[in-house]
Amino acid sequence: MRNNSTLAVIVLSAGVLNMQNSCGDAWPQRRGPLNNGISSETDWSNDWGVDGPSIAWKAQVGVGFSGLSVAGSRAFTMGNAADHDSVIALESTTGAELWRFAYPEALNSKMYEGGPNSTPTIDGDLVFSVSRSGKVHTLDAASGVVRWQVDLPSTVGKTKNDWGVSGSPLVMGDRVFINYGNGATALERSSGKVLWTMGGGDRNSFCTPVLVDDSGADILLLHMKKELIGVRPRDGTRVFKHSFGKGFETHCADPVALPQGVFISSGDDGGERLSIAGTSAQRIWKNPNLGTFTGTAVYRDGYLYGLDAAAYKRADQQLRCVSVNDGSIAWSLSGYGQGSLIAAGDRLIVLSDQGELSVVRATPTRGEVLATAQVLGGKCWTQPSLADGRLYVRNAKGDVVCLKLKS
Repeated sequence: MRNNSTLAVIVLSAGVLNMQNSCGDAWPQRRGPLNNGISSETDWSNDWGVDGPSIAWKAQVGVGFSGLSVAGSRAFTMGNAADHDSVIALESTTGAELWRFAYPEALNSKMYEGGPNSTPTIDGDLVFSVSRSGKVHTLDAASGVVRWQVDLPSTVGKTKNDWGVSGSPLVMGDRVFINYGNGATALERSSGKVLWTMGGGDRNSFCTPVLVDDSGADILLLHMKKELIGVRPRDGTRVFKHSFGKGFETHCADPVALPQGVFISSGDDGGERLSIAGTSAQRIWKNPNLGTFTGTAVYRDGYLYGLDAAAYKRADQQLRCVSVNDGSIAWSLSGYGQGSLIAAGDRLIVLSDQGELSVVRATPTRGEVLATAQVLGGKCWTQPSLADGRLYVRNAKGDVVCLKLKS
């Protein structure tokens, strides 16, 4: 099939970039600086010996699966205790708690530990968060003072998803996008005013919206329960809808933008590459070779690297390298369970669902395990964050560990 579309992930905001440039390497949102799970840092080491990497600090933040966003001297995450969610600011080098903003929110532990799944997004001097029930808070990054708040259920209607909101806020320019309800909701960055809300989808999934550029036209990609939809971020107009999903229809992995097209996947329906051009999304290939679940794949130089969920919730789930060209498996390594990964240089940083950290040198022809260490216990579904040579990992109980990967 001929594919004429060219997609690029859009750099999300000038505020994020300014903070990066002034404060060194950062991880300002769930999937890193460019929202693709990739760090530009290369001056970190995996030569940590039998004792594992050095621990900079530990903290307890409450139950949940929220990742850590980091910029400059601050790291932000979320947790739940006594049926209250908290947005928490920690000193990034020591773990000292700087402030905590708490509000009523049920643990909602249906079929798992519960707590917040969303990761705060840092943009300039603001931190944006959303709870599972749809409470959006924008806080001053320095003090934790509320700038504005919006209760989405009372403002735009209740979501039909039993697990609520799991995707993180996506900030671009003067807008904040939330995967909520039957589509997306756009809020004004400065005030929280609802700019638009759209339907047409069949319940929100667990994914964060992804903004791409289709030959000069912005498209917001939203993985819903039964389909991938593309909408115009300026007004919420739906551009296309592409059916995807079977079984439990638990789409936790974000869409992955490719130089030509997009990759979508789930633990129930395998993986699919689409071309996107104008108002249509066309299948290039679909197969069961890379069906990611809690961890989103990363793309580099014609290949996808991700944890396949074919062995659903079993320890022998494989780390796989899959060709974007035809979906074929280039290589695989077993033993990571339902974990997650990020990339930095030519190395993958993989956290298994039981807290084993692995560094894998990944090329299209080979995956070489360079180092492993047990760094956490408990259930570890949350993606690691890498900022200024420090790796931040957490488990469902809310144990956070910061590891020093460079001296």
